[in-house]
Amino acid sequence: MNLIAQFRGYKKKMKILSCFVVVLFLLSSFAAIGMGKEAVETENFEVDFLDPVVMEKNIEEETYVELDVDGANALLYHACEPMLPICTKTLTFPFGTKIVDIECETGDVRSMVLSNKIVPAPKRVILGMGKSVPEYEMNETIYNSDEFFPDSWFSYYTGGGLDENNEHKTFVTIRAFPVRYSPKTDTITYVENLDLKINYHVPEKPMLSGNGAYDMVIITPSKLYDNSLQDLMEHKNNHGVNTFIKTLYEIYDEYPGVDKPEQIKYFIKDAIETWDIKYVMLVGGLNSPLWATPRDDANQGTIDWHLPVRYTNNKEMGSVHDPGFISDLYYADIYDSEGNFSSWDLDKNGDSDGLFANWKFGAQRDILDLYPDVYVGRLACRNVWEVKIMANKIMDYETNTYGQEWFNKMVGIGGDSHDDSGTNYNEGEVACEHVFNEHMTEFTPVKLYASYRDTDPQHTPSSENIVREISSGCGFLLFEGHGHPGSWNTHWPGEFNWEDTPGGISCYTFPKLNNGEKLPIVVVGGCHNSQFNITLLGTILQKPYTWTHGQPFAECFGWNIVRKIDGGGIASFGNTGLGYGAVGNHSDVDGDGIDLPDTLEAVGGYQLVQFFKTYDEGVDILGEVWGGAQSKYLDTFPAMDDQTDCKTVEQWPLLGDPSLKIGGYSS
Repeated sequence: MNLIAQFRGYKKKMKILSCFVVVLFLLSSFAAIGMGKEAVETENFEVDFLDPVVMEKNIEEETYVELDVDGANALLYHACEPMLPICTKTLTFPFGTKIVDIECETGDVRSMVLSNKIVPAPKRVILGMGKSVPEYEMNETIYNSDEFFPDSWFSYYTGGGLDENNEHKTFVTIRAFPVRYSPKTDTITYVENLDLKINYHVPEKPMLSGNGAYDMVIITPSKLYDNSLQDLMEHKNNHGVNTFIKTLYEIYDEYPGVDKPEQIKYFIKDAIETWDIKYVMLVGGLNSPLWATPRDDANQGTIDWHLPVRYTNNKEMGSVHDPGFISDLYYADIYDSEGNFSSWDLDKNGDSDGLFANWKFGAQRDILDLYPDVYVGRLACRNVWEVKIMANKIMDYETNTYGQEWFNKMVGIGGDSHDDSGTNYNEGEVACEHVFNEHMTEFTPVKLYASYRDTDPQHTPSSENIVREISSGCGFLLFEGHGHPGSWNTHWPGEFNWEDTPGGISCYTFPKLNNGEKLPIVVVGGCHNSQFNITLLGTILQKPYTWTHGQPFAECFGWNIVRKIDGGGIASFGNTGLGYGAVGNHSDVDGDGIDLPDTLEAVGGYQLVQFFKTYDEGVDILGEVWGGAQSKYLDTFPAMDDQTDCKTVEQWPLLGDPSLKIGGYSS
């Protein structure tokens, strides 16, 4: 392997597709066709649809129409664009498979004139904004056009990553559109059936052939390389997780890159290809809790970091936005679907503009794969003392948790996140209830709900109640509501102001947590709760985008609760930037056959549901649960089609040990 030759050598090849459709039923048909030295294989599919059913819907004193098509299993759900029924399916191929072309035949194409416009998908709501009434704005470019939308009967996208068996695969997600819409004329065209033939070829030999010598690498700066890390490595080796330690000094000396984050990423690539590692533990955050420069330039935080971070350039439009945010997914997304290095700085033409994860509209948008190729977690330690805390917590948890009664309890905390006039869901409680009833049924639920204000005040989301329940121990802890880097809170039902709230909890309350070794895995729905680039002076001085509104905090909510001595959590998940939710109910958005409130079927709510769903499927290694949730999200929502979907997966790091055995080892 010649990394220098590979360095910056990636160039994405775009295919011109003729036509394609989706599949509900697989008529497996494989053939080999000569194509130079490579054999092309095919798969044939067929799907049938019934005629669309048109329904009127009144929104904000306007009358729209919605469409329902039997045979479509999901909904096109991009803000301000027409909501249309679609059929979607993800196929799995050997890693490095290339799609040659896709051929499609349609049945009879019919048309119909509608009485009103098709309803646009509502804008996503920011989790930090309580008074977030759904907004139904029309994308003028689409709605003023007489061209049919979408512009084809199908679309597809590919990704390369780990499947449920931790094997590298190529994923192809097909989205078929039984209905296309001309907004200016209010005309739809629709088909009864579509036949699809996918032509593809697989590599002649496996693209990855590591020797399997190691499962995990711990990457650390020399300053934090303490005996406790050596003890943690030995603990992992004793439990069958073959682990070694690599220092940043060695990486910077041995690997190329345009900056230090890219050098680290090239090392991870080499570690996969040489040793077949599955887990990467990054050790190190900012070098001080008091003051540090969080971001050197548009792309990175390195100078004042023990272990560098990659910043995105995915900046939303509007007055409320993140100019860039940390994404540790960068270190996990090593390959694209064809096995090329996923640099995060190449557009669809293979050009680089020097800005990583740059979201631009048009051809200059960086094309990101985003599927994890390795499971990454970070111990955002700022000193050796925090390293010792975390190493001991991980070893104690994996050694002593198994069989303990406290682990079988789960605490869910929520209230009314948004003003969703018409449905009036208590979104945080809806999420907790769904997780309790569908995915964590073997756990005893403890509910701290804002709706208990009058009936059971001992079980509302007050600081006292939250401290009490965490201190008694639980295996999982779910917050779903609003947040900033130092705190989390929610609203009473129907009362969307910050003058009167249930109370929530902040980092300043964490010293009261005395749950000892009864440590939960913490999942936090809210804005910026895992923004691990803040410092005490930075928040006091209200440096741009610290998001604590002048309140002083030395470390963020997600990291502070994890590194706490004598209690807190063992690991946490939360957003490094503004989080997003969905409101109302617009049919089965995610296509799983179950119509749920949109808060569970899109953006942040969908992401956390996939986390618990993956655990419910029997995955008991923490990084694999994180990776499964990310991959499920990407299978459902093509991140390169929607800026908010892209951001949702980019900004959700695992702060903890990616190889953690959930519930501990039995011996």
